[in-house]
Amino acid sequence: MSWLNYSPVVHWPLSGSVAQDINASLLARSGSDETEVRVLREVASYGRQIGVLSDLLLALVHSVNPKKLSPEGEHALEQLGTMVEDIRRIKEQQHPLPDSVEAARGLIAALKERFPELKST
Repeated sequence: MSWLNYSPVVHWPLSGSVAQDINASLLARSGSDETEVRVLREVASYGRQIGVLSDLLLALVHSVNPKKLSPEGEHALEQLGTMVEDIRRIKEQQHPLPDSVEAARGLIAALKERFPELKST
C-alpha cells in the first residue's frame, strides 16, 4: 500500500512561502544593477528608505487634517501608524550600538556605573 504514503506538495497561486530575498538586480528595470547596489550600500537600505517615507507621510497627514480622509484612508493611516510603532518597538528591543562618539561615551559611563568592576578597565 505504498500509494497511501503519497503526499505531494502543491502550491496554489498565492499560497506558497512569502519569504524572499530582494535582489537589487531583480528590481532594476529602468536603471543599472550597479546603481541599485550602490544606493543600497552607500545611501540607505530599502527598510530605511521606506521608514523615512512613512515618517514623512504620517507628518504630512497629521499636519493637514486626518479627519478629512475617507474611511479607507483612515484605516490605512491607522495601519501605517501601527506598523511604524511596531518597528520602533522592535528596534528599541535590539539595543544597537551608539551612532556617535558622545553616545558611546555615555553608554560606557552608564555601564561603568551599573557594573563597578568595569571602572578599572
